[in-house]
Amino acid sequence: MKYAAALSLAVAPLAIAKAVHNVYPQHKRTSHMKGEASKGEVLNLIEGVSLGSTTQVIVIWANPGANAETTTLHEQVTVTQTVTAGAQATVIGTDTLAQGATTTAVAGAIQTHHVQVGGDAGLVFTPAEVKANVGDMVVFEFMSMNHTATQSTFAEPCKAMEGGMDSGFQANPNNTVSPAPAVAMQVMTTEPLWFYCKQKGHCGKGMTFSINPTAEKSQAIFQQMAIAQNGAGAGSAITGNATETAPAASSAVAAAPPAATGAVEMPSGVTPGSGLMENGACVCAVTCGAGSFPAVQAQGVGAFGGFAGALPSGMMEA
Repeated sequence: MKYAAALSLAVAPLAIAKAVHNVYPQHKRTSHMKGEASKGEVLNLIEGVSLGSTTQVIVIWANPGANAETTTLHEQVTVTQTVTAGAQATVIGTDTLAQGATTTAVAGAIQTHHVQVGGDAGLVFTPAEVKANVGDMVVFEFMSMNHTATQSTFAEPCKAMEGGMDSGFQANPNNTVSPAPAVAMQVMTTEPLWFYCKQKGHCGKGMTFSINPTAEKSQAIFQQMAIAQNGAGAGSAITGNATETAPAASSAVAAAPPAATGAVEMPSGVTPGSGLMENGACVCAVTCGAGSFPAVQAQGVGAFGGFAGALPSGMMEA
């Protein structure tokens, strides 16, 4: 793989080309074992984690949470850049690079992006997308209940990509595992990367994540495709990708007779429904528009798909 970037300095222009050294094969070491371990031995230690065989991402370490020991699956790769001095000598770190000379230097400091999987936010990755440079780390932190971070292709959002990484199921019942289980990977490409949760039904509800999405292949499009291919074909306010708008005011509202004395006038945009008396209580149901649901952040653990409510007594028929 080749990476290219341009850097302009006031003192001397540089031509920079990033190169990743020794990406594969990597020595696979664990904190439980001395020396090298085979891929099979490593996978036996971290159940369900798939290292993948592509060079887009590298699984660096995994931790089951609750202050357990971290297992290293791959050594973190040092990303370097080739630097060529321009018309003047250039200072690189503590060294001076002569005019026109070329050297290899360590690339800039890497960033670590933390991504929460599930939890109080619902069936989502938080944030849903990140911008990462080659060499950056992405740490998935698994909240309630039991989720995965599984790599897919853009075209098939809810299908594991051949050769892609997979965190495996990381259980955290009701967020009782603290610190939460976590899996870290290193980004080794500038191309967009796509992930989803393979827990049954979650991807079809829009539980997806992307790294370096583009305008043509955005996180929103990827999420909508996941729902269209594996869900009901439409989003919901819970996943933040609704394709429906709140219904317009029903004509029945305008034609309704004046409210009884003392009753509260029905707000515009409300669709009336009908109820049944069961065991002394009025039971009714109404279809709400996407905008009627509370914000994702306001929905607690397990509170997906709607909420209970009541009518003010003034809105009831006399």
